[in-house]
Amino acid sequence: MRENNMRPPSSRRAGSRPAKRSTLSKIVRGMQLCILLGMSASCGIALALFISCSSLIKSDITNFEPPEATIIYSSDLHELARIYREDRTNVPLKDIPQNLRNATVAIEDRRFYKHSGIDMRGIGRAIWQNLRRQELDQGGSTLTQQLARNVYLTQEKSIQRKVQEAVIAILMERKFTKDKILELYLNQVFYGSGAFGVQAASRVYFGKDVKDLDLSECALIAGLPQKPTGYSPHRYLDAALGRRDGVLNAMCREGYITAEQRDKAKAEKIHIVARSGGRNRYKAPHFIDYVVSQLKERYDERVIYSGLRVYTTLNYDMQLAAEKALREGVKRFEKSRHVTEGCFVAIEPENGYVRAMVGSVDPASQFNRCTIAVRQPGSSFKAFVYTAALMAGWTPDKAVCNERKGYPDGSGDMWYPRNYDGHYGGWPSMRTAIAQSMNLPAIWTANQIGIQNVIDYARAMGIKSKLDPYLPTAIGGFGGLHPIEMASAYSTFANDGIHVEPSCIVRVLDNHNRPVEDYIPEGRRVIPERVNSMMDSMLRGVVTSGTGTTARVISDARGKTGTTNNDVDAWFIGYVPHKLVAACWVGNDNNGPMRGAYGGKVCAPVWVEFMKKAIPIFDRVHAAHVAAAKPKVAKNPSTPSSNPNAGGDNSANGTGAVTANDQDQVSVAICDQSHQLATQNCPSTHVEKFLRGTEPRSYCSIHTGTKPDVSATRDNGPEAGLVTVSVCADSGMLAGPNCPNVVRKDFPTDRVPAQVCTLHNRTRE
Repeated sequence: MRENNMRPPSSRRAGSRPAKRSTLSKIVRGMQLCILLGMSASCGIALALFISCSSLIKSDITNFEPPEATIIYSSDLHELARIYREDRTNVPLKDIPQNLRNATVAIEDRRFYKHSGIDMRGIGRAIWQNLRRQELDQGGSTLTQQLARNVYLTQEKSIQRKVQEAVIAILMERKFTKDKILELYLNQVFYGSGAFGVQAASRVYFGKDVKDLDLSECALIAGLPQKPTGYSPHRYLDAALGRRDGVLNAMCREGYITAEQRDKAKAEKIHIVARSGGRNRYKAPHFIDYVVSQLKERYDERVIYSGLRVYTTLNYDMQLAAEKALREGVKRFEKSRHVTEGCFVAIEPENGYVRAMVGSVDPASQFNRCTIAVRQPGSSFKAFVYTAALMAGWTPDKAVCNERKGYPDGSGDMWYPRNYDGHYGGWPSMRTAIAQSMNLPAIWTANQIGIQNVIDYARAMGIKSKLDPYLPTAIGGFGGLHPIEMASAYSTFANDGIHVEPSCIVRVLDNHNRPVEDYIPEGRRVIPERVNSMMDSMLRGVVTSGTGTTARVISDARGKTGTTNNDVDAWFIGYVPHKLVAACWVGNDNNGPMRGAYGGKVCAPVWVEFMKKAIPIFDRVHAAHVAAAKPKVAKNPSTPSSNPNAGGDNSANGTGAVTANDQDQVSVAICDQSHQLATQNCPSTHVEKFLRGTEPRSYCSIHTGTKPDVSATRDNGPEAGLVTVSVCADSGMLAGPNCPNVVRKDFPTDRVPAQVCTLHNRTRE
């Protein structure tokens, strides 16, 4: 029985082995499963990392460009300013000197052309150097890794970022050529002092384009990315030069240059240009502020800072003349007249182009008084009063009241205005009243025709600021307006009654010189030419015999002075018809009174000094445009030439512009006072030549009531070439039976209007 119940020892040992094997197998299988899962997870993570990193890289390198600075140019192609989040101008690799490319590779990544994005030998060398020096001095990143970090990642120091950087670098090496990677790096990297990319760095440190750098300069720039601040040539020139020498040593060691070239470059004296950053680097800073404000009204900031090329209306030679005239003018009267500030803006009336803008005596001031300041215009506002009167049917010779009288001020009291000089009495003509800048006639006139009518015409001519519908507005006694508004409004007078809004931009291109937008000026007639001609003659009288006689040294000048009663503001707004309009304001920012700083005394001389230089510039530029617009005429190829070297004319390409000759000119008699076509009653005249089509069209409105003086006509035509016809004063076309305002006008036979007026072709009601 006991034997039957007992299990042999051998059988018990045999039964224990399978149990142990089973447990061990489970452990092994568990470990294998964990390893497999870990490997799968790692592969999944790696795959996900590659996919996520791949999505960061543009599929086509041509679609990626480091963001550039937007460059603003004057009309005469001076670079006025660069606006940017990063100051950068991309340049192709072919325009980057080979020395700069070699220097960068030698000092940053000497195995650049051998590795595939990451350099294991470089990493090992960096680890050994860090351990030996017991500091984290070298990172072992390749140029490709640095580019990957700058373009796609952040500067965060973490294991995750380093892994992403390595992955992206490998992917970039697969997608892009070595030369393209190097080009992107050189255009992307930060070189200190606000300069991104080698072109900006070259301009900032050496004041020239990168293509013009020599070996020593290339080596200095190549050494900056390691410590852009610590090696800044503007602050630490000795450190920068020491780094340059290290770069030259590396170039020699790698075989890019000889020892002789290295030593010569080290001995070269480096010339670093003075640092100027941000707005301090702008030419015409107040104008640039105005341009940027206009850009922001039209484009998103992402577009504005995308490397645009903005071509503006400013003429830089005129700008320099305006800056000099204003600053010297204010300085001249700073002590004697208590004048501390001023502004100046000039506009070309036929297109509204702002040709010069000086917003302050101090260029560093960020307050543009041309566009932001609100100043009372004083008597310069009277031009709108008399424009409204002329539109109401009055004439320049109409008598207006200069007697002292009271007007209700709206609060139950009476307002008794005064003339600035304290003289009263009589009934002068409108022409005399505006020439002598009398207050009482302007107020009386505004009261007669309605102050709202005055405001309506001021608005039509370009005044946008708030205008109070009360009589003091007639003499500029309201809150104030911007000086650019006055220049814009007076441009209407200078443009035969056609108003064109001021503009500062002509064209915008993208960074590939593709058009973004062209700015086309649009004019609208707001005053009939007949009325404008009368107003123009009245403003001419201000200069010839009124408060603005200082300006009469400028031929054909018109204008209006303005001075507030408390001597807080002084103005002169003047123009030469169809050429330039300019407004000058002086005063004090704290509204403190000046001392006898009349518009004709302080502002008009500034205007004169500007115009002396600006009008010849305008004439020269205009003549160039006229010549450029003429057709190019090539000699008939079938016509034999006695000169075997002749190519059709004296130019190299065999074509040339037709130059002005006698057939293109007109000589006419001009009144010295009105500078309109002279009449037989004009006391002083002269004969003046004009390009055909640019001669004055209207007869003298100062010495009226007589027949025109036709003693001087076209150089190439008889006096019989003038024909007198009836034309509509509003349209300028042949008068029809329904035209309300018909005038008799003389035309050359080849310029007689051929069409009957279409404005008044309906039956009168």
